[in-house]
Amino acid sequence: MKKALTLCLLFLSVITFAAPRVVNGNIKDATTLLPIESVSISVENSNLGTISNSEGKFRLVFSADFSTIRFSHLNYQVYSYTLKTGETEVEIFLEPKSFQLSEVIVRAKPVKELLSDAVKNSKEMLEKSIVLNTYYREFVKVNEEYTSFSDGLLDYNIKRKSGASDLYVNQCRAVKLTDAPSDEREKNRESFYLFDVRNAVSEAYNFKNITRILNSKSYDFEIETKADDKGNSIEIVTILPKEGVEMDLYTGTVVFDAKTKLILEMDIKKSPKHKVFAMDINIVILRFKIHEDARKAGYRIDGEKYILVYNQNKLNVYIDWKEKFNETFEFMSDMVVFDYKEGEFEFDRSKRHKERSLFSAGNHFTEEFWKTKNSLLLNEAEEKILSRLN
Repeated sequence: MKKALTLCLLFLSVITFAAPRVVNGNIKDATTLLPIESVSISVENSNLGTISNSEGKFRLVFSADFSTIRFSHLNYQVYSYTLKTGETEVEIFLEPKSFQLSEVIVRAKPVKELLSDAVKNSKEMLEKSIVLNTYYREFVKVNEEYTSFSDGLLDYNIKRKSGASDLYVNQCRAVKLTDAPSDEREKNRESFYLFDVRNAVSEAYNFKNITRILNSKSYDFEIETKADDKGNSIEIVTILPKEGVEMDLYTGTVVFDAKTKLILEMDIKKSPKHKVFAMDINIVILRFKIHEDARKAGYRIDGEKYILVYNQNKLNVYIDWKEKFNETFEFMSDMVVFDYKEGEFEFDRSKRHKERSLFSAGNHFTEEFWKTKNSLLLNEAEEKILSRLN
């Protein structure tokens, strides 16, 4: 009887030890009480993390061995919070940083060189052997109507030299409208994706969007330096189309650390004033026009480590594919790194994901990972959209 009781207690202790800790939270500006989006949330002394959604909400799943959570954002003071025993809900208020703003200077060539150096330094720091464990999701709209949603837990095995990666899908789900037509036209639409889930990491690693802008003669650059009360400085480069250039151009900002010259955030999109110059592009049997193209990525410096935190994309494009369809598509994707492992690892390359979309992988999950794992929470509007897609 004693032996049975001992075994039972041992079994219960193993279950308790193995059970992950789940914390749900809400992050607000301490001054305005408004929610803060894209806060990097990490578990101290681990590689685990996530980001807050547009409502400032997050969920963090981690081992019970850890108890301190770190919150960081470019515009706010870094804040560490130690959880109390049994605490599962937290409300975090971040204090805005007090910046000493320098004079804005327009220096086309010097600023361009500074940005080019930051891109080079960042690529060199990111290009190393590492496996990124990520949560990825994608929404698709056709002619202003949501048609599909997919998400999953994806591993990107980054190769040392090129920054290219192999993608392995661990779990995934795919949802579409139940009343969507099943004719050939609809099948062609469903199979058409301009975003490539396989490139979600390499795109952010290679900074191709910034490089294309740097290689163009159609842009001016402004720079400003912000220093906080602790002496930490960031450089903010604003990308501006040159006056009088009648082309379809981009605008945005790139923020990099003044000391390390490592990029912390890039936020680039089509210039609203230049959308009128968007042109039809003809490729044999395909004609298309890009109306909206927005890309945003965030990075974090953890001591000697420089890590991709998230990559977000939005693309709106009209496509005329002869004899197949002529529609306006909108693709939206979010990728969040929730864990990573440094080093070289062996994968069965025959199991690589080989399609452009995650949706094509269908439904393959052993648990409701969007509830039990670190993911980017849906906001209220997105929840309503998903409730209509089933």
